[in-house]
Amino acid sequence: MTIPVTKNLILAFKSLTIAVLLAAAPITVRADVDGDFDAGMAAFRRGDLFSAMEPLRRAADAGHAHAQSLLAYILDLGEYNEEAYRYYKLSADQDFPDGIYGLALMTISGDGVEKDVEKGFALLRRSAALGHARSWNTLADALLNGMLAPPAEQPDAETILIRSADGGYMRAIDALTMAYSKGMLGIAPDPAKAAIWKEKAGNAKADETKE
Repeated sequence: MTIPVTKNLILAFKSLTIAVLLAAAPITVRADVDGDFDAGMAAFRRGDLFSAMEPLRRAADAGHAHAQSLLAYILDLGEYNEEAYRYYKLSADQDFPDGIYGLALMTISGDGVEKDVEKGFALLRRSAALGHARSWNTLADALLNGMLAPPAEQPDAETILIRSADGGYMRAIDALTMAYSKGMLGIAPDPAKAAIWKEKAGNAKADETKE
């Protein structure tokens, strides 16, 4: 027995099939991108940087911000500076903190791009504002090493040290203890705060000893 099928029904079925496939395509592509990133990250964590690069590059070229940043980091280690800078910038353009941080360091050092310390520190502040702990620590180091503007022109010195110290960075904790004890970096003496940070320093060092 033959079941009659109209031409319109066939066309409607084809249209529906195409619509379903088109709707599912982005999900499939996203799954593939995430899968490539996961594979690359797993290889990276094993210390197999060579095997990590191919899946990371596929994910990075598909627009995965974390993959772009991690691939850039590996390329940076291998001194492929121009390519590393390009991928860091792609990641930074998506406001991914690690990407902005990597771009900042390359800009400060002049690797893969013309050296521009002021622009580099502006990028560091941008990634720090997104909650990137290493950015706060790097800003704290720059402040304590005299790489940032003098304290009179550096009104956020206290903020930089506090944000870094709150993340457990020992150098920032010690600097805050000293600043509040004697006054430095434009930070006025404050015995009560000095006592608080001195206690935190002692606790942090005790924890390090236990480890």
